[in-house]
Amino acid sequence: VTTKMAPLADLHEDHILQAVVLALNPHQTLLQHGPKELVPLVNTPLLDYTLDWLERSGVDETIVYCRAHTHADKIRQHCRAHSDKWGFTTRRGDCGMKVCVVASEDCHSMGDAMRDLYAKSLLKDDFFLVHGDVVATIDLKSLMMKHRERRMADKSIIMTCVYLNCNQGNLGDEEAQATLITDAVTGKLLSHQRPSKNNTAKFLLPTELFQNSSDLKVVPEAHDPSIAVCSEAVPSLFSDNFDYGSRDSLIRGVIEQEELLGYTICCEILDSGYATRVSSFNFYEKVSGEVIRRMSYPMVSEVSLTSHRIRYMYDTFTNNYWEPSAKFHKGSGGTNVVVGAGSEISMTAELQWSVIGDHCIIEDNVKANTAFIMNNVVIKAGCVLDHCFLGDNVTLEENVRLAPGCIVGPGVILGPDITVAAATRLVAIPPEDEFDQHHVSLEPDPVICGAKGRAFVIEPEEVEEDEEEALNGELVDEDEEDEVSDEASDSPHMSDEDEQREHEFKREMMESLTNALRESSASENVVLEINASRHAYNMSMEDVLTTVTQGIIRAGEDKISEDCSVESLWRTVKISITAFKDVLRNYIRKARDQVLVMNAIELLMTESPRYLPVAQKIFFELNQSFEILDDEVVIHWFKKGGAATSAFPSLKNAIERFVVWLEQEEESDDSEEQDD
Repeated sequence: VTTKMAPLADLHEDHILQAVVLALNPHQTLLQHGPKELVPLVNTPLLDYTLDWLERSGVDETIVYCRAHTHADKIRQHCRAHSDKWGFTTRRGDCGMKVCVVASEDCHSMGDAMRDLYAKSLLKDDFFLVHGDVVATIDLKSLMMKHRERRMADKSIIMTCVYLNCNQGNLGDEEAQATLITDAVTGKLLSHQRPSKNNTAKFLLPTELFQNSSDLKVVPEAHDPSIAVCSEAVPSLFSDNFDYGSRDSLIRGVIEQEELLGYTICCEILDSGYATRVSSFNFYEKVSGEVIRRMSYPMVSEVSLTSHRIRYMYDTFTNNYWEPSAKFHKGSGGTNVVVGAGSEISMTAELQWSVIGDHCIIEDNVKANTAFIMNNVVIKAGCVLDHCFLGDNVTLEENVRLAPGCIVGPGVILGPDITVAAATRLVAIPPEDEFDQHHVSLEPDPVICGAKGRAFVIEPEEVEEDEEEALNGELVDEDEEDEVSDEASDSPHMSDEDEQREHEFKREMMESLTNALRESSASENVVLEINASRHAYNMSMEDVLTTVTQGIIRAGEDKISEDCSVESLWRTVKISITAFKDVLRNYIRKARDQVLVMNAIELLMTESPRYLPVAQKIFFELNQSFEILDDEVVIHWFKKGGAATSAFPSLKNAIERFVVWLEQEEESDDSEEQDD
């Protein structure tokens, strides 16, 4: 039996090349409706760039993994259409790349996706792991070859992470940077650090690295496109470690526990090639410009990624692209412009570094610099657009000015004669009140949208959470907050088996928290135990958050007597809350999660009225000391009547003074803002 690596030409004969494309972004910043992966980039959906790159790289089967309740049907329909249209053939010449969509209702992170794919036994061998917003041209087959050669020499290697060297002129935005320390000989990854959020240039250099390796390589600014070559051990490792939510957490865990796990990770740092994720509006703008400049060759603007046929005319002098049916003269005051089918561009319009979708109308004297305009948009005379994004069916009346960073959602109407401030996001339908989805219909403000306009502002904190955070292993639930109270007070009938399972879960959680408090366990280890129990007993996030909240408050019960003083009781509760604050914070991502915490406290008062005298102090600690509960959420929950249990009247009396004080503070802050 030979141990020599199979020739590249025979790679497909021995292995089916698989890729996993993660389409998990729960938030997206450019469209009011639809998944981020289908947002057009230079008039081509983002996902098409990813799929085309994988097909060109010889991948046989691609699994697009998405969340079932966030537009999975749209992604499935899009991929099905691609399977019909592409007609690609691999180097074997017999069939094209198979694309299948896997959707899960209970997926909140990369870790959840890997665990689900492992449980379904869908990954048969080494595979590529990427995101559905990646634009890349790097050669994946050579990366797979190197990965397998390394694994033949060292069976402990389970992953090869791909980076680009920013010093070679590659895309190096801080949003996607990593500082790496590797073994210069083997390529083994020894340290992986993200830039500090306070913009300091410092990074940690563990001294033990010098003891274990004589030749270290430090890469201070590596661009991370989130591309990895994984062995079949990676999904298994995610499955065994429920605290691994993201690739970063897996990398950190493998590096820190190398001796225990017996695994290592290598990295491949490329000095050439193109690869990046479109993970934010800044990257969307940057990557669009680079596609227009043909840096992503062979994926260029004039070639359709679905048919591989020429779709646009191309003028090399002005670097303009336009569909033949568009009314656009290549010499009419524009450079680096892409114009879609059926669009009409006035001869007096001045456009540069801009993308116009299909069936748009741009009238006289419009100026657009780095503007991204989707389909069926009308921009009337005298408008000025600077570094902005316009969704489908937007209308700008005369003399509308959009300052840099504006994102205008589908169907918005603006103008005439208004200026929209920088970094404003506008939508056509008023945003739902997070506390009340049956909000009263609002009328648009003419000051914001103009006399003929219809638009509503979404404040920055409502727009998005960092999309990378959404995949960092913290558990998120997207259901509406209003459902929480109903679930708490009107839970459906459970079978005896379900009740027994819930009872066992609560008992195990209580034991874990009590032991963790006694032993001063690290928060990370406590979260690991909680997540393991959650999956073992198949508990919902509502059950987890309720049980964890009550367990934290009660964790020190074994140290006090039934008839202890209020002071002794509070001393014990405060120690427990302080010890587990980061554990609780790990499970809170939205207002509805905070409501679940308060509902859990109310339910605890029903079961253990002894905690009523310290309820106000519990709320104070969670709100003021640790900022786990927001002021407005507490006030709203209180006014709405909590979880409507029999304990709420007593709890209301216990915390009323605190809530009144919160309201007064809110009013005082509002008055100060108005004075300013």
